[in-house]
Amino acid sequence: MVPCPAVLALTVGLTCTAPVERIVDGDTAWMRFADQSRKVRIIGIDTPERGEPGFKAATDAARARWEDRTARLTIGGAKGRRKGKCYGSAVLDRYGRVLAAVDGWPETVGAWDKGPWCR
Repeated sequence: MVPCPAVLALTVGLTCTAPVERIVDGDTAWMRFADQSRKVRIIGIDTPERGEPGFKAATDAARARWEDRTARLTIGGAKGRRKGKCYGSAVLDRYGRVLAAVDGWPETVGAWDKGPWCR
């Protein structure tokens, strides 16, 4: 498996590996892309936000399994949603986070999944 390139070289569908540097919450982490750290929004899972029940447990589970390890990513996610339905595809979301599916991540925090971000 090839290491993830710089963010500007990412394309939808690219599969690569990236070191997980820090867990933000159950569905977001800082990972290394070439020479820079970027926040990654893990797609396919939606865990509780800070202040919601389950936030700490989901974050702790992600941290125990993923922090300081290497993850296998498939780049790309929905560009957006209208009335709960996904449309388009994108590398970055509106907050500048890399969108990626991460092998094994949903299984790690699935007990706290609130359901798909879009249906």
